[in-house]
Amino acid sequence: MLKLNLGGKALNPNYEILEQIYRLDIDAGTATMDYRNAQKELNELAKKTKASEELIQKTKTDMAFLEGELRRQYKRVDELEERKSERSSKLFSAKNDEEHRALKREVDNLDRDLRDSSRRTEETETRIEQLKAILIRAESDLKESLSASADERQKAQDAESRSSGRLSEIGGVRSTYLTRLDERISQHYQRISKLTRNPHGPVTRVIGGACGNCHLSLSPQLLNNMARGSDIEFCPSCNHILLPAKS
Repeated sequence: MLKLNLGGKALNPNYEILEQIYRLDIDAGTATMDYRNAQKELNELAKKTKASEELIQKTKTDMAFLEGELRRQYKRVDELEERKSERSSKLFSAKNDEEHRALKREVDNLDRDLRDSSRRTEETETRIEQLKAILIRAESDLKESLSASADERQKAQDAESRSSGRLSEIGGVRSTYLTRLDERISQHYQRISKLTRNPHGPVTRVIGGACGNCHLSLSPQLLNNMARGSDIEFCPSCNHILLPAKS
């Protein structure tokens, strides 16, 4: 802990408390990052599983629709073949050339419709086979993903629990230190903690004569005041609480 300034005089006792809070905030920043990384990992695992499940559901729906369509196409092909067979048999017993030509045109039209229907049937069969392959692969991927990610999910959950517990622990110790601070400084800390984007919190160290948070060069007067160690100083730009540079 800081007990003396450069001139041998006792530092403001709030500096010692702020040093402890500063260290706690650094630990809290690390724990927060660990917590967020664990949550991100869990979210990614959940997204991966959900994507596979959605693909399986969509594939099954598409297959059900195509299978219904295929049944209708089979029925259509059977009807066309039956009509073609019927008309073909009448073709050879036509009474005259006009009737023969009319039946021939009808048989030709039926034959064309039959080829088109058969082609569509084959395309539907092919598409169903493709969907079956997709479904088999998706179900296999989901099974492997769930199996492989079980350990990863448990590790992420453990990391989330550890970091959450650590944050709670740090918060309790920090609260104790805050009650020991001068009330004005404690209130300032709590206000800036709600505004700062610094993962290490609202307390920062002077580095090279500049604020460690916003990097503003500090005035000689402010640095001299800190060197004397009597008053707690705030950065005139970002309002973070300033700690003296490490000696």
